[in-house]
Amino acid sequence: MLGIPFLDDAISKWFKPQTFDDPVDRLNYFITSTLLTFFALMVSAKQYVGSPIQCWMPMEFKGGWEQYAEDYCFIKNTYYIPFEQEIPNDMDDRHDAELNYYQWVPIVLALQAVMFYIPNWIWKTLHQQSGIDLGTAVSDAHGLRGMRQSERAKETVRLATYMSECLEMKEERRSPHRFFVFRVGRGLGSYVSMLYLFVKFLYLVNIVGQFLIINSFLSSKTHEFGTWYGFSALKELWDGTMETTDATTTADIFPRITMCDFKVRRLANIHQYTVQCVIMINMFNEKIYLFIWFWFLFVAICTLINFFYSCLSLIPLPIRVKSTKTMLKHLGNESLDKKVVRKFVDSGLRPDGVLLLRFIEGHAGAIVARELSEKLYEEFLKNEGCRLHKGPGSHSTESTTPGLEDHYTEGFDKTPLMVPPHMGNMGGYPGPPKTKGL
Repeated sequence: MLGIPFLDDAISKWFKPQTFDDPVDRLNYFITSTLLTFFALMVSAKQYVGSPIQCWMPMEFKGGWEQYAEDYCFIKNTYYIPFEQEIPNDMDDRHDAELNYYQWVPIVLALQAVMFYIPNWIWKTLHQQSGIDLGTAVSDAHGLRGMRQSERAKETVRLATYMSECLEMKEERRSPHRFFVFRVGRGLGSYVSMLYLFVKFLYLVNIVGQFLIINSFLSSKTHEFGTWYGFSALKELWDGTMETTDATTTADIFPRITMCDFKVRRLANIHQYTVQCVIMINMFNEKIYLFIWFWFLFVAICTLINFFYSCLSLIPLPIRVKSTKTMLKHLGNESLDKKVVRKFVDSGLRPDGVLLLRFIEGHAGAIVARELSEKLYEEFLKNEGCRLHKGPGSHSTESTTPGLEDHYTEGFDKTPLMVPPHMGNMGGYPGPPKTKGL
């Protein structure tokens, strides 16, 4: 299939799913934006290719006059008066009942799609200034899954070294500025994490703003869209009253039959006409916005839960320590000193490292993330002055710096760390320890 030069590359570059996000992010910036764009194109096709409105004209209107009147009524705005009510003589009352939205539906839907993408654009633009190439790290980690035994071990070490350099684990930087329990700032291991949480918050603000936009856009002076429109419309659909009567919530917001006033100048006289019109496009608008309302509700619930989950997994140090310790224990390191792991998470991985491992676990799998976390742990111990002595199935730490060994082995009861026996086996899956004792 032939594509438009440059346009296809731009669309695939900016709108394709990324490797440094989670499913809720993609639900916002990719899936929802795509849905809104599709709806905008569908309504545009009906408006500008088909016949969005048809009016019942007086007998004297022929040919071009009829087309002129329909175009005028579609552009000017029509007003809705239920059949149970008389058409008011006061022009101000008619003006208050006007429908002001149906001409602008495609444009507003397109703008809403852009709004869903803006937080992701901010994330892609600003995270590159952190010095951590998230895309390369996650892509290389994903490539480890299909490698052979020898290549996998070598590439795991190489990737862990690269991640260690990016996270600056060789140097612990202190800062008096803290946010809750971790230091804030670029180069302090929290820039990407704070930016990520800020983008999550933007997604949450955006979805709340989307409800406000819909409510303001579709409401008129006489008919309010309403906060709970979706549930009211669903009840009417269930009761079978949505299509059989005009006295419903959806009929007030998306009426099919409306009225239109226009004037015609003939010689020196001006004649005013009131005609009855059928807005066929509202049949599509009603179903589209009913779906959008429930879709936004689903996205809002997912985004809210995901925002609090991300805050809890990245901000409190005890939770970060617990999740990292769980990763290390899965590889056979059962005897882990809490103080060592805490220092590793606080000054080694830091929030940015925890977030990077989370991306790797989501895109490359838990096994790869656990192997990399173990290599980062070993790298951290070596950088802090601990020398690893590997035995058959185990390793111990002996400090090359006086007084450092006592600090890191406190809580071990002199029990050496267990080397995961998966090192070198096919596929990288952990197996049971081979040693009976030390």
